[in-house]
Amino acid sequence: MTERGGIVAAVLHEIGLFHELDAADLRDIAALFEQRRFRKGETVFEEDSPGNSMMAIVAGEVRVTQKSDLHLEEALSILTKGDCFGEMALLENQPRSASVIAHTDLVILEISRDQFLSFVSNRPAAGVKILLALARRLSARLREADNKIRSFVNLSQWV
Repeated sequence: MTERGGIVAAVLHEIGLFHELDAADLRDIAALFEQRRFRKGETVFEEDSPGNSMMAIVAGEVRVTQKSDLHLEEALSILTKGDCFGEMALLENQPRSASVIAHTDLVILEISRDQFLSFVSNRPAAGVKILLALARRLSARLREADNKIRSFVNLSQWV
């Protein structure tokens, strides 16, 4: 394994989606990731742009935003080292649901949908581990969104 491959595998091991993979699977999926760098304020991707990859933050922070009805940027969250974003693009061929902007100088690892699906097809046991972790993450986000909607509905009854 190259030094870069070992570093990428170590970084991926710390990320929840890949935490359960053994060393060989980590090494092989690490080889599929590309490193990218962004300066503070640069757009990683825009809402409604084609989604075909997922990113993991190695260093720095990103701001996840959506445009409001008034075309103003509304920050949804700040993600930091070890967080992933763009995961839905691994599962579906749909436009991005939000924009992501480098909140600080940023280093990410990116894997394309095609590379990810090829890995899952060739390594089904490892793929199941990743897909279950991904399902848990998306389920948690759905529960969080449900709670926000419930709070909004409850507040709107008082207006």
